[in-house]
Amino acid sequence: MDREGDLPPAEADDNDGDEQDASGVDQRSDTEEFTDQDYVRSTTREYRGLAESVAKAGEESYEQSAVAARVPGLGTSVVGFKDMTGQDEEDPEQLEEIDRARRSELAMRIITGLAVVAVFFGALYAGPLYVTVLLGLLVIIALIEFYLAVRSAGFAPVGLIGALGALGVLYTAWVSGPFGAAGIVGAVILATGLWFVVLPRRYPLANIGVTVLGVAWVAMMASFAIPVFRSPQAWSLTTALVVFTALNDIAAFSYGRAFGSRKLAPVLSPNKTVEGFVGATVVTVLAGLIVGRFGLLEPLTMNSAIALAVVISVFGPIGDLSESAVKRAMQIKDMGSSLPGHGGVLDRLDAFLFTIPATYLVYVWFGYL
Repeated sequence: MDREGDLPPAEADDNDGDEQDASGVDQRSDTEEFTDQDYVRSTTREYRGLAESVAKAGEESYEQSAVAARVPGLGTSVVGFKDMTGQDEEDPEQLEEIDRARRSELAMRIITGLAVVAVFFGALYAGPLYVTVLLGLLVIIALIEFYLAVRSAGFAPVGLIGALGALGVLYTAWVSGPFGAAGIVGAVILATGLWFVVLPRRYPLANIGVTVLGVAWVAMMASFAIPVFRSPQAWSLTTALVVFTALNDIAAFSYGRAFGSRKLAPVLSPNKTVEGFVGATVVTVLAGLIVGRFGLLEPLTMNSAIALAVVISVFGPIGDLSESAVKRAMQIKDMGSSLPGHGGVLDRLDAFLFTIPATYLVYVWFGYL
């Protein structure tokens, strides 16, 4: 075979001096026949025109494309450069539609809130049994929301035992007080443990934990309100508890939105600010001062009203942050959707679940219970 026909002319010239035997067969090995000149020439051939291609690409313009990004709490989403730079904001029609949706949501929140307040105080006016039954209904709904949320996160709580335990806690609190209901929580621990012994499941420790947590966190904490409902001054004492807790929450949101810059708990709740906490505390204590000074909610005095305001200002945010920690662990925004515009019942009770026991202790301290 003619070797010069297989190589470029320059390579053929370099091979003129190759040693061949009488039959014309090259006697060199494969390694010997591929010289360093062959390597340089073949490499140069591979990148021929590279410089021209790079220069041409530099002169062309390309449209910026979107990138995939993971947004905390929302999962994976596609984010364009316009979203990151703020260029090309929404057109006026889109902004108007968003504004309309926000106004509609705010109106729904207000209507739902007023309805819940009216039903609650109507039950309170009707008597301690009625408001306790309403509390039991809210506790069961909140407990179901919690169990459904943890199920979505991969846990398997025993909902039946949890619901029966919650009802047992409320009944025992009605009969013998909230501290007597602690025995029911122990019974829930025992029953749940036996459940996983008889019916083995994966991760029994974690599932026992979330089952008992629902009963202790929701039902046990809420049961401290029952002695307040049954007291002779139930209307005043309950109103002080509800108004101070709601006022603290609203003031924290308002001051945080208007003046907030320093995060109170950036890992648990980025929207909570130090300024919001301080502003809410000031507003709540001022409300306690006014209530005590003018005797608006007897038997509360100046000292007891201010003490109640301070305690609620501390424990209300703790309750809110505690639920935020649970939701962040499960990567969800709301525990449920039972209350239009507000999320779930547990989302509205989070602060109350900590202020109710704290308020109970304040009332016991001042001799109201």
